[in-house]
Amino acid sequence: MMLMGGGVPMYKMRAHKGLLWGALIILLIGGLLAAYFYTEDAYSPESSRGLFTLIVTCVLSLFFVITATSHFWFRHLWHRRPGYKRG
Repeated sequence: MMLMGGGVPMYKMRAHKGLLWGALIILLIGGLLAAYFYTEDAYSPESSRGLFTLIVTCVLSLFFVITATSHFWFRHLWHRRPGYKRG
């Protein structure tokens, strides 16, 4: 958290907590489903639902984390103070 003039915290520079919680929930549920599918499909080598579930879980959670922290990744989304001179 950065401080602006006058000691007021700038909350725009924080990551979006809802999306981070969503990523955590997706990781938790997806990991449990992948573990269940791995144990269920342990006796049939042609079935790969556990691996597919794990891949989809990782991609979705990575998407949520990148979306939650997008203003850190891309400088044009950073907050600019009114006195900031461009160029």
